[in-house]
Order: sequence, then C-alpha cells, then structure tokens
Amino acid sequence: MIKKIAFNLFILSVMFSSSAGLSAKTKEDKLKNTLDVYQLSYVEREPGVDEYEVTMLVSDRYIRIDQSGEDSGFIVYDDKDKVIYSVSHHDESVLVIKEHVFSEKTLPVKYETEYLQLADSPTVSGNAIFNYRVYTGKGEAEETCLEIQLVENLLPEVTTLLKNYQNIISGQQVKMTDNKLSDMQTACFFVDQIYNMGKYYEKGLPIQEWHSNERFKVLSTYKKIAVSPGKFTIPEKYRQFSVDKNSKTFLK
Repeated sequence: MIKKIAFNLFILSVMFSSSAGLSAKTKEDKLKNTLDVYQLSYVEREPGVDEYEVTMLVSDRYIRIDQSGEDSGFIVYDDKDKVIYSVSHHDESVLVIKEHVFSEKTLPVKYETEYLQLADSPTVSGNAIFNYRVYTGKGEAEETCLEIQLVENLLPEVTTLLKNYQNIISGQQVKMTDNKLSDMQTACFFVDQIYNMGKYYEKGLPIQEWHSNERFKVLSTYKKIAVSPGKFTIPEKYRQFSVDKNSKTFLK
C-alpha cells in the first residue's frame, strides 16, 4: 500500500513531450552557440506555501533550477566540479556549496527500503512505474520517511546528474549536523533530509515525490530543447560565500 500519497493518475495523462531528440528542422534552425538540454517542469507544494512551479534545465554537465514567476535568483549545479551555486539577485551574492564526501556509516538510525511495481499502472514512454518507499521502525512503530513513484530506466543521463546534485545537498547537511536525535531531529529527518543519497535515481526518474517534511513534488512535463550556454553562467560581480556550522566565509 502506498502510504501518505495516493498515486496521482493525472500525471500519466499529461502529454509528455518526446525525449527522443530535437527534430531535423529544429536542428537546422539552431544557432551554433546553443546547448541541447532536457527541460523538466514540476508542480511543488510545501506547508504554509501556495503551490508553485519549478523548472529544471539539465545538460550533460549542468543543472539549472528556476521557480516560475520568481526572478530573485536561481540555482546552478556544475557536475564536473561538483559544486552548487545558489544565486541571489537581491543582495548580489552566490552561496557556493562544494562536495563533501560522506558515508551512511555515521547515520544515527537504521532504515529499510521497499521497491514494488505499481499494479495495473500505465507505462510512461514504454517504461513501468514503481513505488520506492523508505521507512524506519517495525510494526506499529513503522514510519514512512520518503515515498516516490518513478519510471524505471527513464532518462538515465538526467538521473545521473540529479543523483549527484542530491549528494552535494546532503553532503552540506551532513557537514552541518550534530547527528543527535531529538523531538525535532527525528529518525526520518536524518534519513530523508540529511543523509538522503538519492538512491532512487539509480532506479529511474521520479514523477511524484513525498518527503517527511510534507514537501510534495509532481513532474508535469519533460522535453528536449535548445538553450544558450549563458543559462548556466554565474554573475561574475556577485560576492561568493560558503557556510559552515558557525559562520559565513566569503570566497571573493
């Protein structure tokens, strides 16, 4: 049984754009200084916030993340250098998050994973849909920490970068944590929001996600488009900084 999320068949009724590549005409019309990328559009919800849309552009090296209708900044992930840049136009600054290698050996709790194909569900681009659930405890104490519906083997070139991006995010969280369980820092908090290594990306592309902090995310469309390489450029004049447990460190 899918806990917390009732599987949304609406997602399967969305007309997904072809991921097979750009048409011959589009390729002929493209300028030489453009990049072929996948554009993934999401609808997201979280407690206390109105539903909003997020767009990801994924190339063979970069990810760019924008919130629709929001021009205060954006995020760029560089997979070659394993660095995330969170750009803020408001104060002309860039938060730089570098790779911090970590291991689940320091995770203060244990968890289990359940992976099952969704019975009688339609396919997406010819691929089956599976439910990926991570939970802690047993019996009455069992608690779902993360639940994802994914399309197996869909867009592996995209999921590889998404997994690497998630590991950079989690590495920063691990670096900042004290690893102590409390009423606020629950078992699911550590499993889902601190030590989340994005293992589900090894199975396929998530089309619907539920997280223990009540964040909900649905993939609405994906397609291949051409964009300017400038989409992945960080403003040179913005001040860059990083954050550790105790303070900000300005990099330039």
